[in-house]
Amino acid sequence: MLKMNGFLVLMVIGVVLASGCARPESAPQADEVLKEVTGIEEIGGKYNLTLVDTEVTVGNRSSSMKMIRYVKDGVVVEPDMMLPDYVRPGLDWIRENTLDDVVVFCWWDHGHMIRAYGMREVVVDGPSREILVTTVSKYVGMSVDEIECPDCVSHDVILDVSGALLGEDSKGLLEVMDKYGASVFYVQNKDADKSFAFYASLGEEPKEPDSEEFLGTVAGRGARAEEIDGLELAYSDEVARVYLVDE
Repeated sequence: MLKMNGFLVLMVIGVVLASGCARPESAPQADEVLKEVTGIEEIGGKYNLTLVDTEVTVGNRSSSMKMIRYVKDGVVVEPDMMLPDYVRPGLDWIRENTLDDVVVFCWWDHGHMIRAYGMREVVVDGPSREILVTTVSKYVGMSVDEIECPDCVSHDVILDVSGALLGEDSKGLLEVMDKYGASVFYVQNKDADKSFAFYASLGEEPKEPDSEEFLGTVAGRGARAEEIDGLELAYSDEVARVYLVDE
């Protein structure tokens, strides 16, 4: 029986997608994953962040990634998550323009980079087992029993986040942000391509990222840097948008 850490599965998916191959039947198996460290970048800061330059090879496909490693509460955290250079400006803005104790609301796979580099706490930094099974099954074809995910979060949190992102107005988003004490909403234009996971977590049929149904949601408007009631668009670049709750 093949066992695999949930975050490593997502890294495998990243290599597959980067190579232009996203069909489940052609996805490589987990035991074909090779990782080679090619360099280290010491960032430091509150969480002693280190970026580990890693060449990840899955079958005959390779990709260079900057993998996050940081220290929280005396424990080394290595979530198998990346910090691409293009996200740094938005995270720099958060770190330089928000209070140290603010909480950021975002989809879960932005969580570790916001904490480690942006130095702000987040509502969620990992998938639930239920949503990981759904997304992994699409690409790697693994069953529930074949996935290990010791850092998975409660599915109730994922349901709150997904429901808020797919709301047609900001009321639900603001309620969920208030529930978790968040005052910053972080979204990327690339989140539109991840929206199938939002729908899947709610047990709904995914909508196309360019469909009217998705574009009318909070996530759809945020991805396009559009106005969201009750929030101020405080920062936007080619990738990231940062909204602040109106006082």
